[in-house]
Amino acid sequence: MLTFLTFLYRLLYFICEAYSLLIIIDAFMSWIPAINESAVGRWIDRIVNPFVNLFRQGPILRLIYATGIDISPMIALFVIYFVQSVALGWLFNILERIFL
Repeated sequence: MLTFLTFLYRLLYFICEAYSLLIIIDAFMSWIPAINESAVGRWIDRIVNPFVNLFRQGPILRLIYATGIDISPMIALFVIYFVQSVALGWLFNILERIFL
């Protein structure tokens, strides 16, 4: 059971890392319209934007309109980092104590 929990932890950790990388790639691609409008750019937008759009509301949206700087990818990365470093560890410590 421990090996399954370890595998699951590593898989979720890797998914968080890969999604973080896609968010960073999408942020850089937004500066170059030709790349952003390509097939790969549209695919990455379809994957990343539903999560990043959660942070493009309220005061962040007013900040984007006022300054032209979108900090929602950075906030999304902070949330993923929190989930990856704190929540995953906490959850798997609890599961380890339950099943062992």
